[in-house]
Amino acid sequence: MKHSIIFVLTLLGFTSFAQQSGTVSKGSLGIGLHLACPQSELKDIKYDDGYGLNLSYLSRQFPANSKLNYQLGIQLDFASMKHKDFKEIELEDPNIIGNATITATNNMYGTFAVGRMNYGAREDKITPYANLVIGYRNYSTRQDLSLDQPGKNPDYQSDTITYRVVHTNRFHYGAGLGVNYRVNNSLSLELGATYTFGQKGAALPLSNIIRIDGTSDVDYRNYKTVNTDMLLINAGIRIHLFKRYFHHPNNNSTTSPSQTPSNTRYEDTRTSRRGDPPIINDRKGPIKTPTIPKKKTPIKVKPGGRVKDKNDKS
Repeated sequence: MKHSIIFVLTLLGFTSFAQQSGTVSKGSLGIGLHLACPQSELKDIKYDDGYGLNLSYLSRQFPANSKLNYQLGIQLDFASMKHKDFKEIELEDPNIIGNATITATNNMYGTFAVGRMNYGAREDKITPYANLVIGYRNYSTRQDLSLDQPGKNPDYQSDTITYRVVHTNRFHYGAGLGVNYRVNNSLSLELGATYTFGQKGAALPLSNIIRIDGTSDVDYRNYKTVNTDMLLINAGIRIHLFKRYFHHPNNNSTTSPSQTPSNTRYEDTRTSRRGDPPIINDRKGPIKTPTIPKKKTPIKVKPGGRVKDKNDKS
């Protein structure tokens, strides 16, 4: 019974609070997962599919009370396009115990300005939308070199990373369609797809990355220059942001004015004899000399020497 009374009082207090307060939309944040599907020439060279994360911000709707309304915002997306391992890589330093592994990974990320057209009022449960996007998309291939037995080589780095073995950054534009399902006033579910058209750029499918026979070298030269079109299929949530304001009714209070003294100056109540030096309570321990960690030796692939081209008869 006691818990029921507390619950009712809390509910009444919340209702009273809601009646004296309101909210104004400040836009929304979107978080989603997507499947990245290469298209056009990028698909023809068998560039790898991938999956990733996207983030977006959209302004409030204009006009606010219209069935057909518009929003502006930005969108960031990232996708990991699988990876390929090369085992038993010999290293340059003969003192390292064991071998290493090279992992080649393709990544993609984009930055876009977004314009959205919605067909649905704020209170509608289901709102179809169309997006226009414009910005840049990056494709990159990176190499990770890692020790197979890092615990047995404490004086060496466990791995090294070579960024952007192949890298391209190209202008993209496109459009998308989707639907927004309003769960409540603060949360929506979204499902949609976006297609972007990209300029020609360098792209390296994982199938084109090979290990040179008889060496520990990995060949990244077989990249292609193609149109970089991409399709993203997205599912995620949208968090609606609000600015809260309050209404304070005029209450004619009949209570007497406060008897708080006007002198609110802080006074140190600690008693000490006049002329004594100030007491400093230093609780710091003994000064410790910082230790500089020993710099570990980076690992490098054992050079394979000159690789003779098949057409070279010299």
